[in-house]
Amino acid sequence: MLIPRVSSKLIQRLQLLDSNFDDNFSTNILFLYTDGLYGADFLRLTKTMKRQVLFLNVAQVFNLFPVGFDPCKTKTSYRVRGKWNYLLMIRFWFKTIFELPQLQQYDYIMRLDDDSKIFGRWFNVFDEMRLKNAVYFANNIDIDLEEQLPGTMKMKTVTSDYIQQYNIKPKQLDMLNNAFNNKTVWNYYNNFEVSKVEFFRRKEIRHWIDAIDSTHGIFKYRWGDAVLRYLTLALFAEKREVLHRPDYSLPYCHKCP
Repeated sequence: MLIPRVSSKLIQRLQLLDSNFDDNFSTNILFLYTDGLYGADFLRLTKTMKRQVLFLNVAQVFNLFPVGFDPCKTKTSYRVRGKWNYLLMIRFWFKTIFELPQLQQYDYIMRLDDDSKIFGRWFNVFDEMRLKNAVYFANNIDIDLEEQLPGTMKMKTVTSDYIQQYNIKPKQLDMLNNAFNNKTVWNYYNNFEVSKVEFFRRKEIRHWIDAIDSTHGIFKYRWGDAVLRYLTLALFAEKREVLHRPDYSLPYCHKCP
C-alpha cells in the first residue's frame, strides 16, 4: 500500500482488512511511502494491525524519470495533482514496483490504494491464485477516453507496432481486440489487484514494459498503469491465468466513505 499520510479513515480501512481477509493474519502488509511519515505514524500503523507490518521508503525510485526524458522541456496534456506527480505514480505501479529487490522474496503482491476498502468476508486470494496457477487477480473492467485524455489512442499504434516488430502472438487475442474501441481503451481498475511477481519479471514482459517506458507516453499522454496492465495481460497471459474479482463476488469499493 502506497500511503501519502496517515489518517483516521486509513486506520479504519486497515482494521477492515484485518477483520475481513481470511488468512489468519499470515500475510504481511507493506507500507510504501515517499515522505511525510513520522515516528508516531509508524507506531500508530504497527499498533493498528494484527499482522506483521513493514515499511519501505521508495522516494528515490518513485521520483525517477525514464532514460532520455527531460521533465523541464517536455509538455504534457495532463496536469492534475501537479505536473508530474500522478504520472510518476503510474510509472511506479506499471514498472518500478516489480524491480524493487525488497519484493523479490514474495510470490504475490496485492495492491490496495489508501482509499480502497475491503468489506464483507474475503477468502485468501493468494491461495486461490496458487490453486488455479494464476498470474493476476483483476478488478472491474473500466475505460479511458481519448476525449478526456488526448493521446490515449496512440497506444493502439504503439502496441500494434510492437507486436509486428517482435513477432508477438497475443495470448488473448479477443481481449486485445476488445481493448481499443472508438476513442476508448479498456483497462483493469487496478486500485485493487494481485500480481504474481515472477510473471511480471519474465524477460519478455520486462522487454515490453521497457519498450512502453521508452516512448514516454506515460508522461506525455497520461497512459495509465490500469490500461497498460490490461494490455500486458492480453499479450502475455493465458485466459485461465487471470482471475476476476467480480466472478467471486468479493465486496470492494474505491473512494468510498
